[in-house]
Amino acid sequence: MITRRKAAENSTIGGPIEEVDESELKRTRVYSKRKSSSVCFSTTRKIAYGAFYLFWFVFGLLVIRKTQNAIAAVRYVKRHGESVSVNLIENSPEFKDLLYTLDHDFTKPPAFLLLNQYALNMTYNFLCNTAQLDGVHERLVFVTLDSVARDELRAKWPQIRQLHWPTPSLYKPFSFAEGPYQTIYLLRANLAVALLRKGKSFWMMQQDTFWRKSLFDQHFEDDMSFDALFDQIGEDENAQRAEWVNGANFFIRASNKTLEFFEGVAEKLGHWYTPDMGIMIHQCHTWGTVRCAYMPHKLAHSWEWMYTGQQDPPLIMQLDCETDGGSKLMQLGRFGFHFTEKDGTCNATKVHMAAERMEQGNIEVTRALPSWGRLQFKAYWWIVDYMLWTPIIGPMLKPYLPMVGYILMITL
Repeated sequence: MITRRKAAENSTIGGPIEEVDESELKRTRVYSKRKSSSVCFSTTRKIAYGAFYLFWFVFGLLVIRKTQNAIAAVRYVKRHGESVSVNLIENSPEFKDLLYTLDHDFTKPPAFLLLNQYALNMTYNFLCNTAQLDGVHERLVFVTLDSVARDELRAKWPQIRQLHWPTPSLYKPFSFAEGPYQTIYLLRANLAVALLRKGKSFWMMQQDTFWRKSLFDQHFEDDMSFDALFDQIGEDENAQRAEWVNGANFFIRASNKTLEFFEGVAEKLGHWYTPDMGIMIHQCHTWGTVRCAYMPHKLAHSWEWMYTGQQDPPLIMQLDCETDGGSKLMQLGRFGFHFTEKDGTCNATKVHMAAERMEQGNIEVTRALPSWGRLQFKAYWWIVDYMLWTPIIGPMLKPYLPMVGYILMITL
């Protein structure tokens, strides 16, 4: 269609009338819009491509880094494994002295905890926490890995029994999934083997655990329906990760079956890049020889309890999932679980207040920002829960997934 329009410059002087093709104007406007849309689409596509390539680039770097860490950790364990071997433990005078002590001073199975000098503050915190619980300290045996830990623990808590096992490969601080981290769990497994060969039942425990009440008062050792009793992860008994060993606090009854069980744990730790709890989960779910049982969540829980509705407070709660061991006690303090004063004395009032807050379901997790390590674990647990929830595949994965936990957690 042709329209008649006065040109702007002639509108006041009676100039000629300009004829304009309106369809041409429409085509121009449409072309302009298309060009603008094309530019936006091109920009969006470039951003999407950039994000895609960046993701896989970062992912590749993380895979390379994890591969290097895994190789370094396995090599570290192989290089230093002999210093924590079963034969060395069994033939040492320290272990023979320990057996004498267990035979003459213990009427109930002992509880072993391991530490070097960098875990002393956490150890003092645990001892302050349990100082008012009858009979707890009498059951503890601390495996001290360097002379500083031995001497300072003896000076501050002289009544606490020790097995001094100087291990140069564990003298320095270390973090989650590193070579020394694996070595200390190899030592724990080999110590378990040595004790079981002598017919000694035992507890293994960790000092990053808050005790609201004494776990020993539950008399688990008298229950003959199981061979091994483990704490477990997950929010409750209906969680996807229920009956996955946490591995922080567990009881083992001496028998040929449990001896074979821990020989298997030690053998795998010496050669594989895998968490010890992953091995225990696999063996409990697939071997069928050892009767594995699990403490109910209302008795023993992990840090995950704080992020639930905080109902049914457990007797003990392990406060782990810090990838940096040096920051762990600081994180516990933010949640109200730091019980030592600057001079090393215990603050019994803080212990009572922490227990009271648990009983009231009033642990203020919102005031303590999650650490980077805890955020990563929460993300990984969320992914794992969905993997285990998957029909057919999930139940098949459950016994095996923890074995590759270190590999899958590429950011740690």
